[in-house]
Amino acid sequence: MKYRMLVASLLLVSSAPLLAAEPMVKQPGRWAQDYTGRKADPNVRFGTLPNGLRYAILHNETPSDGVAMRMRIGSGSLQERDEEQGLAHFLEHMAFRGSANIADGEVVHMLERQGLRFGPDTNAFTSQDQTVYMFNFPKADATAVDTGLKLFREIGERLNLAPAAIDAEKGVVLSEERLRDSAQYRMAKANLASMLDGTRVINRWPIGTIDTVKGATHDRLSRFYKANYRPDNATIVVVGNIDPAALEGKIKASFADWKPAGGADAIDLGSPAPKKSTAEFSAPGAPDQLTLTWVGAPDRRAETDALDRETLVKRVALTVLNQRLADRAMKPGAPFVGAQAGYISSLLHSGSLTTLSVSATPEKWRDALDSVSEEQRMLLRDGVQPGELQRAVTTLTTQFQAKAASSSTQKSPDLADQIVGAAANDDLYTNDIQDAAFLVPLLAKIQKAEVDSALKGLFARQPILFRSSSSKSAAGEAQLTAALGTAYSRALGAQAKEATIAWPYTSFGKTGGVVSQTVDAKLGTTTVKFANGTRLLVKPTLFEKEKIQVAVSIGNGRSGVSPGLARKLWETQFYPLGGTAKLSLGEITQWAQTTGKVATVNLEAGARAFILRGNTRPTDLLTQMQLLAAYARDPGFRTEATEKARSFGPMLGGQIEANAGAVFARGSQALMVGNDPRFRVLPNFADIVTVGDNDLSALLKQQLGTQADVVMVGDVSVADAIKATEATFASGSSPAPVATAPNKVTVQALATPVVFPHKGRADQAFYGEYYLLPDYFADPKTSNAADVAASVLQTRLVDTVREKMGLTYSPMVDAAASLELQGQGYLSAGIETPPANFAAFHNLLDGQLKDLAAKPVSDDELARAKQPLIEGQRKKLENNAYWLAKLTQVTREPRVRDQVLGELDAISAVTAADVQAVIGKYVAGKQPTVAIAQSAQPQASAAAAPKSVGMKR
Repeated sequence: MKYRMLVASLLLVSSAPLLAAEPMVKQPGRWAQDYTGRKADPNVRFGTLPNGLRYAILHNETPSDGVAMRMRIGSGSLQERDEEQGLAHFLEHMAFRGSANIADGEVVHMLERQGLRFGPDTNAFTSQDQTVYMFNFPKADATAVDTGLKLFREIGERLNLAPAAIDAEKGVVLSEERLRDSAQYRMAKANLASMLDGTRVINRWPIGTIDTVKGATHDRLSRFYKANYRPDNATIVVVGNIDPAALEGKIKASFADWKPAGGADAIDLGSPAPKKSTAEFSAPGAPDQLTLTWVGAPDRRAETDALDRETLVKRVALTVLNQRLADRAMKPGAPFVGAQAGYISSLLHSGSLTTLSVSATPEKWRDALDSVSEEQRMLLRDGVQPGELQRAVTTLTTQFQAKAASSSTQKSPDLADQIVGAAANDDLYTNDIQDAAFLVPLLAKIQKAEVDSALKGLFARQPILFRSSSSKSAAGEAQLTAALGTAYSRALGAQAKEATIAWPYTSFGKTGGVVSQTVDAKLGTTTVKFANGTRLLVKPTLFEKEKIQVAVSIGNGRSGVSPGLARKLWETQFYPLGGTAKLSLGEITQWAQTTGKVATVNLEAGARAFILRGNTRPTDLLTQMQLLAAYARDPGFRTEATEKARSFGPMLGGQIEANAGAVFARGSQALMVGNDPRFRVLPNFADIVTVGDNDLSALLKQQLGTQADVVMVGDVSVADAIKATEATFASGSSPAPVATAPNKVTVQALATPVVFPHKGRADQAFYGEYYLLPDYFADPKTSNAADVAASVLQTRLVDTVREKMGLTYSPMVDAAASLELQGQGYLSAGIETPPANFAAFHNLLDGQLKDLAAKPVSDDELARAKQPLIEGQRKKLENNAYWLAKLTQVTREPRVRDQVLGELDAISAVTAADVQAVIGKYVAGKQPTVAIAQSAQPQASAAAAPKSVGMKR
């Protein structure tokens, strides 16, 4: 059932083989319901053509218009021959480089005309076992559907694979290889190699080898193409506001005559046979973590009722263990930051894995291993206790019921991806209502004995210990082996019993009354003012059924922090870990899970306010507001938050320093706020390694005591919003009013390039040019014209530096005119490329900017730039997160209201002359600030920016 695909990464819960003579096995290439006899989602129209092509069609009206289209080819890097490593992914790139009926470069252009953006709406990916092409059309009309089907048919058997296009694309693929080659990626490869040694998958990573990419030819790509792009290996999924019957007819008419051009190779996936019980990976920027893995053969059983019940029992068992681990991690003095257990029955068809992943600092890895293994071993020894079994059952019941309640407003792209996932895993695709109806009654009947038995099965074998560390010195095989042996031979103590938690936050003082209530019909909002100064801004929507998002703005945020203290702002993300004065976060979590409450808390350090955020459902709105009010009015500032910041800080800092993209983003963002420490988003390493005991209190205590502005968006009535606010933030005495704080930044163009050294791979580098613009309210028309100009420039750079020159994987163009910071605005263009290519990019960019300033863009180019912006804005207006963000800004800057209401018309009104004018006035011939991130290694640091960058143009 589909619910198993919703757990992240390796945390899927499945089953071990049943003790049956001949269990039904999965049949790749067939829909699961066709051979299991079970009922799939009745709303989906499933089918299979005589040539083997499968399809699934679903009518869905979230968003109200639009259609998500997917084509899955059931082959990836696992299907490559030894000399073809990387060609499955290379072929995915070539799908956009011309076919029998579509010229090279025209795919992106034809989609832009319909409002799709290259990347967010037009994309593809290749994994070990599949290649998926994805188009999210903003409209669900005949033009969109016909375009999508035409593209799928062209991709399926009509690609040109022209030698010139192949040669140009090599640089793009090599750029992607550089981007992907991080310490985290290399760690994942090493970990998989230790777990699945003996299988094909450890030597088949989608990016392939550099030599294979450089040596790609028409003939090599064509062989893989003909062997794997076959109708019997393809699945088409369409979800949106369409007529399924009519679309089914179009699929039959378009694909019935597709015939295979070749046959697939017989693939031996091998069998997992790990040679060692320990393995290690050390590199700057690598995650500091441990992984214990219990490896078995892949489970290829078909998804029957019995298997789903077995799966559910295992999921309960792991939920108990994970809740124990979370409770221990949140206690003061815990030696690990976090831990998570999971199970996957068939990872890439190569092995079953029970995993226990632990995040811990390098100096505490042994203590973390002892602590986590102790929890796992005690659970196996004693079995689950009645209270924790009920807690786990309640947690899962709440999850299934909440998903079922909101299922009618799932977004079309998400549903399309879920169906693709079911096809990839040979699973039965069911909807959330079906899942709840099947699973919730089963949960109520699960017994301790079967959960205990499931735990023993999950951890029946000997574990493999894998250690990843950013430390320069490795522990070594001998130390790891000894530590593993010690951890699993230590004497165990008694299991601590869970204490009963009572919720103390039912009253916040005398309830305050409503002073005024105003309706804004255009925004669709109601503003309520209460006697103690609290304000409520509520927008009821039907975009997400049974979901409510809440944001509470308090204080003046980053603007009100002193420059010295501003260097500690990165720590505010840990504030919720400090709990409240009456309850720790662990106790809050335990209470919510035991009682089946849905309520969350996060803190954001915004430019103009500190913002407490929560996500809930209508039934738990009061609980959500009580939780947020407790964090605001009764802060805990417990040591747990400081401990976690101290542990996590060096990990975060090391990962940033070793990642060229992160270093570039940190440095360039700081330049565009005038290096004002209050508004820098990513911390410097020097700021992150020192955490004071009182940092959070100094940052937040005074600001938390100010008046609150509450914003609610979602499936909520105005009356319920008022009632929940009145009982929490609007109760008690009047908090202090929010003081005015300066929100102005001074940004100047710099004549000399600014170089930010990173500690990653020597050939990884980023180059960007930044041109200053006014902030939004200083000149709204310029801001809107700059957005369109950036869209034009983005398309031109894709056509040139990516498609023709092959310099980079993805050009980065942005126009930003701040709504919150006075004085911040810029248009930027940058790429990832080795330093040797900086001058070529600068010269090309210079030519494009001069051309844009010299003459108006064509009608077609203007339309291709504007339409994705217009359609993107229309979709945002049906998105709760967008409205929450904008209305939160309105509480601090009322002028944002008019910006929201007028943005669609403003973008539509931009002309070619406006684009020409904004480039001519602010960009072409003006001094940019040049930001560069490149390796700190001596051989790379000598590379310089183009000499002409610092000159007037």
